[in-house]
Amino acid sequence: MNDYRVIFHVDEKERMPVAVGNIMNLVKDTESGKPEIELVINGTAIAVFGDDAVLQQLTAIHNLGAKIVACRNSIRMFCNNNPECPAAEDKLPSFVKVVRAGVTEIIKRQHEGYAYIKP
Repeated sequence: MNDYRVIFHVDEKERMPVAVGNIMNLVKDTESGKPEIELVINGTAIAVFGDDAVLQQLTAIHNLGAKIVACRNSIRMFCNNNPECPAAEDKLPSFVKVVRAGVTEIIKRQHEGYAYIKP
């Protein structure tokens, strides 16, 4: 089992760089034990999937072991049935897991003992 289990919650696009930085710092600071990290993206932060620079950052933290989760409810609101929307489920990177509701995912993880961080 990992020493640290943490869920990062980003619901505003502008906060994503802070979250990515926090995750990278956590991984560097816990070199002896690999932390279990999940990043939940919901609300207006769903717009990050249309930003190539942010997608590169998400790929980098995924490659460090972080799980990336997107909220289906937020995707539906953001995309509004537009199949060309960059956050449409079929356009998301393969490493992004889509859950029914981001808030429910957060509650489940907290119940499992994950620390909650909202940068």
